[in-house]
Amino acid sequence: MRILVADDNKELMDILKIFLEKKGHTVTTAADGNEALENLKSNAYDLAFVDHNMPELTGVELVKFVKKNNIKTKMVILTGYPSMKDFFAKSVGADGYINKPCSLEDVESIVNEYTQ
Repeated sequence: MRILVADDNKELMDILKIFLEKKGHTVTTAADGNEALENLKSNAYDLAFVDHNMPELTGVELVKFVKKNNIKTKMVILTGYPSMKDFFAKSVGADGYINKPCSLEDVESIVNEYTQ
């Protein structure tokens, strides 16, 4: 599976990259919203984990771009705001969300959901 991880928290991004690569996935990282957007425009991903609150473009803006442009990437928002889950799902159109701090089990569960 080709996965994009976009988060301005380098430590979290690196942990997710290592974890997902050990599971056999191809992972690209982006440190801000603009970098993530360029990756989404120029590469095909099966799944993207995007931070809700990144510099340049937010995860919400990225999800809206993907949906508007009919990009097939499943978009999962990483957020420190658990009360926003309904907003992400209904208003934005995110395919999923994970509360921060997130566990690797949560990440693996989402990946497994989209590999079946």
